[in-house]
Amino acid sequence: MSPRITALAAFTAGVLALAAARFVLAPAPHVTHHHANWAVFVHGERLDLSADRFMEDVAACVTSPEAIRPQDRVHLHENDPDVVHVHHPAATWGQLLANLGMAAGPDYLFTPDGTRHLAAGDSAVTFVRNGERIYDLSNEPVNSLDRVVISFGTEQPEEVLAEQFSQVADNAAEHNEKADPAACMGGHEAESLGERLKRAFLG
Repeated sequence: MSPRITALAAFTAGVLALAAARFVLAPAPHVTHHHANWAVFVHGERLDLSADRFMEDVAACVTSPEAIRPQDRVHLHENDPDVVHVHHPAATWGQLLANLGMAAGPDYLFTPDGTRHLAAGDSAVTFVRNGERIYDLSNEPVNSLDRVVISFGTEQPEEVLAEQFSQVADNAAEHNEKADPAACMGGHEAESLGERLKRAFLG
């Protein structure tokens, strides 16, 4: 056997051995996929965010951290405005609002129809997360199982907590156990053989 063939065979054997080791030993990549529940109220009326224009196209969902676009990080699916889907560990409530054409801060709430609700007189913005009022939500991460209310109006924080927070769905945990509507690999789905082979040989 010629030295060239011997070297090629040794190189091929090394590549296969390395790939086999990666296949067996390398852990599956961590994929962020968790959920939260929320609602937005304006003057006591819940904002309807169930229209198609507020939903992320499920075909656009990706799992590679390098390929996730801002709109992929945190969004709504399947005309269900109650459940927030999170695909990036640093996704914030402000990013979700921006993806929906909204914005909110301690003294303003901008809604998708272009209306600017500014705190003045008796009207104020109230943020409630997990049963507690917080000053501002925009830079807060969307944590798994969060329950959030964003409210603009004359309601006192106690009223928001009693009357509006109670209307927030409480099914994020159920969605954490389900496959992603976009067929992205969720935290409870096993990596397929094809995905493992691709990761082993291609990295």
